[in-house]
Amino acid sequence: MTHPLFEVVHHLQMGNIRTAYHLLHSLVFDHKTQTKEFVFADALQKKLDFNYIEQGNVYFSKYEDYQGSQIDIFDVVAKVPIFTYSYLIGNPLLVEYIITSGLTEVAYMDLGLGKGSQAIAVMELVAQSNNPPQKFTVIGLEPVPNSLETAKVAIEKAGKSLPFTVDFVGIDKCAEDLTEEEWEKLQDNFGGKVAINAAYSIHHIVSEPHEGDERDRVLRHLYDLHPLGFVLLEGNANHNIEDFFLRFQNCWQLYGTVFDMVDDLDELTNAERVALKIGFFGREIEDIISEDEMANRHERLEPLSVWVERLVKAGFYLKPQILNLPKADHPKIGIRQYRGYVGVEYNYHPIVGVIAAQVNKSHAS
Repeated sequence: MTHPLFEVVHHLQMGNIRTAYHLLHSLVFDHKTQTKEFVFADALQKKLDFNYIEQGNVYFSKYEDYQGSQIDIFDVVAKVPIFTYSYLIGNPLLVEYIITSGLTEVAYMDLGLGKGSQAIAVMELVAQSNNPPQKFTVIGLEPVPNSLETAKVAIEKAGKSLPFTVDFVGIDKCAEDLTEEEWEKLQDNFGGKVAINAAYSIHHIVSEPHEGDERDRVLRHLYDLHPLGFVLLEGNANHNIEDFFLRFQNCWQLYGTVFDMVDDLDELTNAERVALKIGFFGREIEDIISEDEMANRHERLEPLSVWVERLVKAGFYLKPQILNLPKADHPKIGIRQYRGYVGVEYNYHPIVGVIAAQVNKSHAS
């Protein structure tokens, strides 16, 4: 039997807007016991209610439920193992690229610095190696000024206890907004000695699904930096499409699996599960479904296989096998080597993945 929400989507696809509107408003879902249906119905309602005004960004730091209690969303996200495992795979790869270069001065470039926690984790791992560099420069791209300043302070503070000099170069832009002159300056200053990290960031680049787009352009610029290595962490779904019905199906499949995983995590309270579904993933679903225009959508995931193709097209060589993978301690979560990437799975469905790439073929083995 077709789910009633798919009937709403079918009417939208057929242009039956009023029928879709009335059918949707006849449906009632409990936000605690039917959270997936509630979140998707809410996103569809915002798509249909033209007077709806967005009150916040795609992500927000506090989730307030109907009883008024507050939960810090990002504290809860940190408990989600698919993300934890992806960093446990990605960070050592970045360290490997840095250490095996043998350079005394290296740089780490983060395409979505946030508040700097991953940069600090990489710095600390580099410091534990037998032959750390003498100078470590963090190049952080972060368009939110407060986050960039917070990251700068945290990175400089952490650097004081490390066995090398730490410099910080903050850039208050996204990668796609850098000018040709800024790319050239990065190449002059850090070309051939930088490891690049993009963790759940470059799928935000506005990109039409065809050759020669913004994502390809950014990847070519990154290749031109002749990096020591490039590590990409991304989700595995196809939301970078105009077809609304297919986008809804893909979104339903991905987040339905994610919601099942959240329900399966013993370390979360019931309140945290609802907060995570509505306050974090729910915002992503809302963005994917309620926004029609490609340029207005923030969440534009592509399959990991597409990112593999984009990297190869840009000139990168992929690391064919990533060694020393962590062992998942959850019975339904797996870590598996695929062609060109490592997938972190729930119930045999790869939800996120890690890709490692180099400019030198001899270093890809």
